Formats: sequence, structure tokens, C-alpha cells
Amino acid sequence: MARSIGAIAAGLVVVGIVVAGIQYATSLLYPLPEGLDPFDPASGEALRAHAEGLPTTAWLLAFGSEIIGVFLGALAAGTVAGSRKSMFAGIIVAVGVVGSVMNWVSFAHPLWYIVGQLVGYPLIFFAVSRVLAGRRGA
Repeated sequence: MARSIGAIAAGLVVVGIVVAGIQYATSLLYPLPEGLDPFDPASGEALRAHAEGLPTTAWLLAFGSEIIGVFLGALAAGTVAGSRKSMFAGIIVAVGVVGSVMNWVSFAHPLWYIVGQLVGYPLIFFAVSRVLAGRRGA
């Protein structure tokens, strides 16, 4: 049981660190306008307007942060798990999907971003499952 909890915790921590790290770097390249507080609900409309004006490069970095974060988090969860490695990887991928959907409804995202994630998450699960299966034989 402790190993199962550890697997999920490890996966979530890795996702959080990777996503936060890449998005922090992105915010240095594309900072929020002066005075805009993304945590203030009253700033929601201004935040949406800012997001809609971001260049494609910023969206690519955000997209990459989530895809890379979920991939590495799923890999970490599967590696720490004692058994049912793919199941624990799948849990992390599912959390990533839920987080992405919540993000999509918060403000407008480019269509390619949403489609890319819808395609990417199952591919991440498949890739991580294959990597973990290959490690069992090693």
C-alpha cells in the first residue's frame, strides 16, 4: 500500500515540478502585464485577454510543459510502483487529462493545443507502458 501511495505521489510531484519549471521559464519570456494577478478571480477577463494574445511559441512551451510533465510523471509513478506499473502510469495520465480539461474551460486555447493533448495523452500512456514493460525484462 505504501508503495502504491508513493508511486502516485512521485508521479504527481514530477508532473508538478516539470510543468511549473517550464511554465516559470515561459513566464520569464512572456510575462503577465503589470498588475495582473492570475490568482485573483476579478482578473479572470484580463487573464483571458492576455492568453488570447500570446504568440504560438508561448502556447508551444505551455503544451510541451504538460506533455513532458505527464510523460515523466507517469514514468516515475510506474517506476516506483511495485506491481501494476501501467495502472499507476495511467492514473497519472488521467490526472493530466483532468487538469488539461479544467485548463481548457478556464480560458480559450488554440484548437491545435486541445487536439494535440487529446492525441498526446493516449500516446504517452502507450509509450510509458512500453518502456515499463521493457524494463521488466531487463
